[in-house]
Amino acid sequence: MLLGCKRKISFLLIIILLINVSFVYGSSEDRKKLQELNKGLEKIREELKQNKDEYSRVSKEIKRLDNQIDKADRELQEVENQLKELNANIEITKNELLQAENNIKAKNDVLNSRLRVIYKNGTVGYLEVLLESKSISDFFSRLDMVKRIIDHDVKMLKYMKEQRDIILTKKKTLENQFNMVKNVKRKMQEKKNQLLVATRAKESMMKELEKNIKELEKQEDEMIEISKKLEEKIRREQIAAKYAGGKMLWPAPGYYRITSYFGYRMHPIFKKRKFHTGIDIAVPLGGRIVAANEGVVQYAGWLGGYGKVVWIDHGGGISTLYAHNSRLLVKKGQNVKKGQVISRAGSTGYSTGPHLHFEVRRNGKVVDPLPWVKGK
Repeated sequence: MLLGCKRKISFLLIIILLINVSFVYGSSEDRKKLQELNKGLEKIREELKQNKDEYSRVSKEIKRLDNQIDKADRELQEVENQLKELNANIEITKNELLQAENNIKAKNDVLNSRLRVIYKNGTVGYLEVLLESKSISDFFSRLDMVKRIIDHDVKMLKYMKEQRDIILTKKKTLENQFNMVKNVKRKMQEKKNQLLVATRAKESMMKELEKNIKELEKQEDEMIEISKKLEEKIRREQIAAKYAGGKMLWPAPGYYRITSYFGYRMHPIFKKRKFHTGIDIAVPLGGRIVAANEGVVQYAGWLGGYGKVVWIDHGGGISTLYAHNSRLLVKKGQNVKKGQVISRAGSTGYSTGPHLHFEVRRNGKVVDPLPWVKGK
């Protein structure tokens, strides 16, 4: 996109240089140069529009990326908070596990101590305790007590080991969660980095587009200035030159009824006496309107009460105007031949029905068209 733009800019610069060089000498091809200039202007404006549209699109893309980066920052902060919480829980669980291990060790030491006593004293020690019983009832009571002590120690040790295993499982679960969240954080950071890289690339593209837009706007201004000078030069030459076009053609072939002549009349819409600057020829909607003589289209478009208008310059200060058209078939700057169809009749602007309003101007002032045209 940008490379193509640079090539077009270079091409347009060549156009400007060529026009500037030949403009100095005021050759007879001024009209052709003006057409080329207008084409160059159209290309510049088209390129300007493309660059501005692209600039707008990239700007929106950067805004979207910035929003994604902000979202990624918020999510990363949430993940960081989760990691801190998990890490704190892991530390708590480590302390719980250490406490459980210490409890097991202490209880295990007590049990081992009892077992060592039994081992050293053998069964005699316990028998002595039992034989010292004062009765059968006391005997069984002592026997049950010894058994209970041993069973309690074994059960307590078993319980402590179970609790230790539960805490150990909890610790492993927390560590797994920590690693998973850490992995999520790593992926999120990678995504954020990718977004940052994409944003920098878009920002670089925007700078290049800004540079192109400024360059194109500068060239547009230069070409407009040259165009104005060239148009003024052509206008001066036209005024100075003599009209050599001879008698003009009737502008509405096949339709010769004049409904309003040149001069003062009662205006059909405003209902007051006004000067009529041309002649009105009754032409049905869509009827052919032709150039009365060869020349260059100075204007083709809407012109207030005239509606859709074609204005042709024939040189020597002579020009013709064709108003109230329904459709225009020529463009500004276009060369037209005598008798060429330039529009279709209509009723645009201030009009009471389909017709052609035809004017002839000499050095900008309206004159009666009838002496200039061939009628039926």
